Amino acid sequence: MSPIRKLLWMVLAAALVIPAIASAQRSGEIVFFSEPSFRGRSYTVTGARESTMLPFTARSARVASGETWEVCPQTSYRGNCQTISQSQSNIAWTVSSVRPRPRASLLPVPVPVPGNGQSLRGIDSEYFPQPSERGFRIQSCPNGSGSSSCAGQSADRFCQSRGWSRSSFEREETVLGRKFLADVLCTRNR
Repeated sequence: MSPIRKLLWMVLAAALVIPAIASAQRSGEIVFFSEPSFRGRSYTVTGARESTMLPFTARSARVASGETWEVCPQTSYRGNCQTISQSQSNIAWTVSSVRPRPRASLLPVPVPVPGNGQSLRGIDSEYFPQPSERGFRIQSCPNGSGSSSCAGQSADRFCQSRGWSRSSFEREETVLGRKFLADVLCTRNR
């Protein structure tokens, strides 16, 4: 290969590699641009900012792969906030506060809590100190509402799955930050 051809190949390779390096996004920061497609003036935010004064309307934003950011039009993370987990090439946002959000994969996965499954059965009732299904405790409000009626409904469903009409009494017990049914008394309607 001639020296001129070799030089042309190296220039071509550099032209392809340099934009890729320049567009690489650093972890822990979000970059806003004044024009769509990541052009124009840029403004970089590193970490959480309860108050930031972007000197322009953000028309595009770049985030590092695997990161999630919350972008808000008012200070102190208020207003109609946008949550983004990938770069945005065509937006029109007023940015007054911004913060990184934990990735879903980094959030703790709820660990099943074992239950003892024991009960004390009588003629017209059965008492379960730790109601369990398939060896694990039953959350009192699996949808996270936390209301007492929700716990009562969960206890009723549990009792009905055991052949009883309803729960006459139930309590909640907090284990590892989650609430589980406890002290459930299943009865028949009379």
